[in-house]
Amino acid sequence: MNLPLGRDTATECNTELSEPIKIVDLFAGPGGLGEGFASLGGGTRFEIVVSAEMDPVARETLKLRAFYRLLKLKKPDRLCDYYNFCNGHSQQPFTEASKAQWQEAEEEARCITLGSDKGDTELDTILAKQRLEDRPWVLIGGPPCQAYSIVGRARNQAKANYSAENDHRHFLYKEYLRIIKERKPAVFVMENVKGILSSKVAGKSIFAQILQDLTDPNKALGEKKTGTKYRICSLVTDQSFGPDDDVSLVDPRGFIIKAEEHGIPQARHRVILLGIA
Repeated sequence: MNLPLGRDTATECNTELSEPIKIVDLFAGPGGLGEGFASLGGGTRFEIVVSAEMDPVARETLKLRAFYRLLKLKKPDRLCDYYNFCNGHSQQPFTEASKAQWQEAEEEARCITLGSDKGDTELDTILAKQRLEDRPWVLIGGPPCQAYSIVGRARNQAKANYSAENDHRHFLYKEYLRIIKERKPAVFVMENVKGILSSKVAGKSIFAQILQDLTDPNKALGEKKTGTKYRICSLVTDQSFGPDDDVSLVDPRGFIIKAEEHGIPQARHRVILLGIA
C-alpha cells in the first residue's frame, strides 16, 4: 500500500529521532492502542503526553502502565517497585525512589469525561501546555463503542422509547473531531468495533458520516474558515477516502483489520482509520 506521505517512509523509520513523537490518546480505555505506539523502538519513538479516559478503573490501568514505561526509560533499577506491586508484595506501586515517576504517570493518565464542559476545558489546558504546534504529533483513540456494537445496539433496541438520534454516544466522535480541527495533528488513528459499519442514525450510515467529517473537520463542525483536510486510509488495503470523493463508492469492509491475519492469536476484528494531513 502506498500512502501519500510525500517521503520515503522506510528511510524515515530507520532515522533516529531527536525526540519522541508526541501522542494524544482520547477515549483511551485501558490503553491498548497507546501501548502499541509507546512500545515501538523500546519506548523511544513515541511519547504519550496524555491519555484521556472517563472510566476510573480503566484510568488506573493507564496510570500503572505509564508508570512502567517511565521506570523503564528513566529509572530501570526501580522496575522492582512495579513488579512487587503487580505480584502483591507491596500495597502501593511506588517507593520513595520511584515516587517522581508515579507522579508523572498521574499527569499522563487523566480521568476526563470528554464532551463535558469540565472535561473539555481540562483537556484543552493540557494540550495548550504541550505546544503541539511546534512539531508533528499524532492523535489516537476511539469513541465509545456501545452505541455502534451489534450487542450494544440489540440492548438499546430492547429499551423502551430508545432513539438512536438522541443517544449522545453516537456523536462523541465529534469530540475527537474537535481536537483534529483545533490542534491539527499530522496523523490520526481512529479505532472502533466492526459494528460501526452497519450502524445507522435516522436511516443514514454513521460510518459514512464519520468518514466525510474526518476529511474536513472545519466543515463538519460548521466553521466557515477552511482548515486542514485529511485523506483517510486503510491499513490493510489500497482503499482511501478524501474530501472530494464520493462516499457511496467506498467499501467499508476495506477498513477492517482481522487480527488473525496478522500473526495475532485471536479473532479480533476492528475498524481502524488512518488520517493523513
